[in-house]
Amino acid sequence: MEAAPNIQETETTVPTRDLTAITVVAESMYGDFEQAMDHLRYRLIATRNPEEIRGGGLLKYSNLLVREFKPASETEIKTLERYMCSRFFIDFPDVNEQQRKIESYLRNHFIGEEKSKYDYLMTLRRVVNESTVCLMGHERRQTLNMITVLALKVLGEQNIIPNTTNVTCYYQPAPYMADHSFNNYYIAHGQPPLFYQPYPLHIHMQTGLV
Repeated sequence: MEAAPNIQETETTVPTRDLTAITVVAESMYGDFEQAMDHLRYRLIATRNPEEIRGGGLLKYSNLLVREFKPASETEIKTLERYMCSRFFIDFPDVNEQQRKIESYLRNHFIGEEKSKYDYLMTLRRVVNESTVCLMGHERRQTLNMITVLALKVLGEQNIIPNTTNVTCYYQPAPYMADHSFNNYYIAHGQPPLFYQPYPLHIHMQTGLV
């Protein structure tokens, strides 16, 4: 009969690392670290030289507003908003570029927060509407309409229909309506006349959609 081998069990001790010795280094791009920490604690928004940041920090700023952060200085924020908008439109001058950037931001920063997207877009629209001074009138309208369409698309994806009491619809009449000899409508005597406004289809809401 073969004898069983003599096996001696030994314990191996793995040295443990003292976790308390780990040092974390944090840097504040704001400049004053303690002041930056106060901004986080009290949910305040403060930035320096947004015109030096790619995109001006406009999309991030609107995101913080939606998350109920407040400007650290109400007197300075309007000036900073203008700088944010100016830099954003310098970096993204074409409305298609602007749309791609906004859609990318929504995908990356609102994961699982579908209901917040509409509030974000309307906040962004308000800031652009109130603080943009660097665009021509038609360029500004293009950007505002683009953000409006994105907001309506978000509502559609959530099957949310705006309150119709706050909605006014305009439409573009057919070309033949310019011919005053054409009359395909019967208007009863005493009824007020019908007026056709030559505006393209758009929606105006009290929340700011145009």
